[in-house]
Order: sequence, then structure tokens, then C-alpha cells
Amino acid sequence: MMQIVFIPGFMGNPHEFLTFADKLPAGAQIITPPGFGCSDAEVTFENVNDWLEEQLIGLKIKECVLYGYSMGGRIATHYVCTAQRPKIKVKGLILESSGIGIGDKDKRKERYKADKVWAERFSSEPMKEVVTDWYSQTVFADLTDEEKEKLISIRSLNNGPRMARTLLGLSSGKMPYLLTQLATLTIPVLYMHGSADEKYTALAGKLSDACPALTVKAIEGCGHNLHLRKPEIITEEITSFLEKLL
Repeated sequence: MMQIVFIPGFMGNPHEFLTFADKLPAGAQIITPPGFGCSDAEVTFENVNDWLEEQLIGLKIKECVLYGYSMGGRIATHYVCTAQRPKIKVKGLILESSGIGIGDKDKRKERYKADKVWAERFSSEPMKEVVTDWYSQTVFADLTDEEKEKLISIRSLNNGPRMARTLLGLSSGKMPYLLTQLATLTIPVLYMHGSADEKYTALAGKLSDACPALTVKAIEGCGHNLHLRKPEIITEEITSFLEKLL
């Protein structure tokens, strides 16, 4: 049976994707992201492909569709675009509000510098205070107070120093810029972004122009976290994508 493998974003909890599992026309697996729970793995873009393959092999997966949200999308994109002699056959890629690296050298440095500031806070300050400030960023402005409170409560259970290492190791400021590689992919790619998320709406336009195998879907009334705000629509989009591969 075809498998779809979900990779959560930064501080993500695997349980947030469980609502999709029994509604899809394929088996579903969810990978525990780096640094989550008791995981002390130090993952960077130098070893993330090996890390991901270890997770997939541990789940006995030989071929799959990868679904990545935010940082999870960066992990999935990096694997599909750069893995040498991959042990897993990826038949499709679904990205939710995910970057592909930063082409401009100065902007890449700025992003890493900003992530270092956050990492220092995650390492040294009370987790709930830092997570509360994290969700005060404009990228999460569309979330309701109730949604933010729920996320803050769950994300605050993470280990701060582990989150700091993960944030720096998988920072967009350290990720190779993969537009050229994405443009040459022959597997189908679905890129979903929120209509209210200006940053990823702009990126979606660039991807649509450059990548023949990629389909863009704007989710109305959403910012960054689509699967939280519009789970029914995301389930429909995933189902439609998978049915074309079955």
C-alpha cells in the first residue's frame, strides 16, 4: 500500500497529524521531528538525509509520498533534491508553508542571525515565555487566541536546549537554495500556502513559474499553519493528490 509520511514543523507534535490518518486513501505514518520528546539527535543539513532515511527504514517504508510542514517541508525537500543513492523511493512531495532555502547571501546570513537570537532564548529562558513570544510573530497572526493558547501549551513541553539545536541545525539560513533542483524534479509536487501568508504566497508564485512538476494551491483565509486552520480542506487536497498516484 502507498504510504504518506508526515514530517511536522519546528516544535511540532506528531499527534497533530493523526486526524488525517484514517481519512486518506493510503497508509499514513508520522515522523517524530528532531529534538522532540526524548530525542537528542543533533540534525543539520549535513546529516538530515541520513536521519530521515533512518526514520523511514525504521518504519519499514520503501516508497512513499513525503508531506512536510514548514521545517518539515525543508527536510523533505532537501532529501528529494539532494539525496545521493536514496534508499527510499519518493513518488510525490507535498509541501505546506515551506521554504526551499534562501538565494540571497545577505538575507541568508540575516535569517541565521535571527535564528541564533531565538536559539539563545530557547536555551536559557523559561520555555513558555519563549514559545509565547514565538507565536506572537506576524506569520502566526491569523491564529485565534484559543488556537495560540493550545499551541503554546503543547509546544512548551519541548526541551528548550534541544529546540535551540534543531532551530540552528535546520535554519533556512543554513539550507542550500534548491530552486534549480526542484525545477528539474519529475515526481509530482503540491505546494500549499495560506492566502494571508505574504511570504509564502510570493514563493509559491516563483515556484509555479520555475517548476513544471509543481502545482500550487492557495488556501483561503489561512496564514502559515494550514492543517490546523483548515484540516478538512487539507485532507481533500492530500486525497486528490494521492488518488492520482494510486
